[in-house]
Amino acid sequence: MNQILAIAKNTFKEAVRNRILYVILIFALLLIISSGVLSELTIASREKIMRSLGFTAINLFGVAIAVFVGVSLVYNELEKKTIYTIVSKPIGRWQFLMGKYFGLLMTVWVNVLIMSIFFLSALHYYDAAARPDSSGFLATIALSLGKSVANLFLWDTFAATQAIMPVIAITCLELAVVTAFAILYSSFSTPTLSMFFTILTFIAGRMNEDIIRFTQQVMTNAKKVAQGAGTDVEVPASFYLANIAAHISPNLGAFSEAVKTAIYDKKTEILQGSLIYGILYSTGVLCLAIMIFQRRNFK
Repeated sequence: MNQILAIAKNTFKEAVRNRILYVILIFALLLIISSGVLSELTIASREKIMRSLGFTAINLFGVAIAVFVGVSLVYNELEKKTIYTIVSKPIGRWQFLMGKYFGLLMTVWVNVLIMSIFFLSALHYYDAAARPDSSGFLATIALSLGKSVANLFLWDTFAATQAIMPVIAITCLELAVVTAFAILYSSFSTPTLSMFFTILTFIAGRMNEDIIRFTQQVMTNAKKVAQGAGTDVEVPASFYLANIAAHISPNLGAFSEAVKTAIYDKKTEILQGSLIYGILYSTGVLCLAIMIFQRRNFK
């Protein structure tokens, strides 16, 4: 366990020094802060628009950090030949890979924490500014920051940020799944291909429920054709291919559905199932990554 923590700590320090991390974070913070201004341009509820933009920014930029930083972690160790020094010590390959994963996950979650504080502060600020008895500009900002920090420990204390922290926690689990895939692909491929595979997996995961609906529609059409022709139902090959894709790819649509429920209905009942699913799926992907990495020849 100490070896895993040491590698995770070094991975976190290495990732923090990556300049692209700060570029992504700055863009995310700018989008979150400007969400209040953008909400003025629509006729919909400001609160719902701000929640939607905030959650989208945290999720997409969190994925961007996992992809752009994570896909090169293992490859860099191989390219710089430092992997030989590491594996020559009493450290298993699985410990090395788990350390890389937790270090990257720590990097992603710390950035999510920063974005969440700014997101919560923006919600508290615009909620306070809309009241007739609001304080001055600086006092409102200071109060908003204080409430956002309190939100990290007292999840549903404030009405303006109700049901947000559970969703951010679920978003962290979704990012844990994406991070696991980034580590999996980087364990046997180049950074460019790993980036492509991870992004493709994320898109497929978000479209998972649409793929399932597609398979249902394919079968419905096949039955209609069979009834019209008076023959047995012939299952198309696209049905099997779509079913395989739906069962292999992660069901990230379940996470986005939980976010939508929290945004519009402020309900978090769906989150428990997403929690279990995220943990089990991440564990399965990491086990597969370890199996591949154990068999890899470094020569």
